[in-house]
Amino acid sequence: VSFGDALSRALDAVPRLKKEGIDVGLINKAHLNAIDEETMALIGSSSLVLVVEPLNKKSGLGIRMGTWLLERGYSPKYGYIGATKEGCGGLWQHAYHQGYDSGSIQSKVKAMCNELLLSKFAGAALK
Repeated sequence: VSFGDALSRALDAVPRLKKEGIDVGLINKAHLNAIDEETMALIGSSSLVLVVEPLNKKSGLGIRMGTWLLERGYSPKYGYIGATKEGCGGLWQHAYHQGYDSGSIQSKVKAMCNELLLSKFAGAALK
């Protein structure tokens, strides 16, 4: 899930991840404060969700989306990345500085997939 200038970075990451055999999609969250229940159901039913945003990670969409999912009873593997460092925004180079560039997105998705696999194997071992 992404929006703004982070959307183009996520759009670059998706086909690269698919080339590596990771089945991912991308949702453009055009209205940050509006909740589309149909889209929330789609997002919530997936195995993992990553919000990629150009806003402050502590107060942006990532915080809200996680809450919205929990309020609706969804619990996919969840993560979010966004701006965490001080500085002016608006330049394309800042995506790399803030960690929401295509490479960072790919790394985060791969790490989340690995965590998901490990938790499934651990759960199967306990049975």
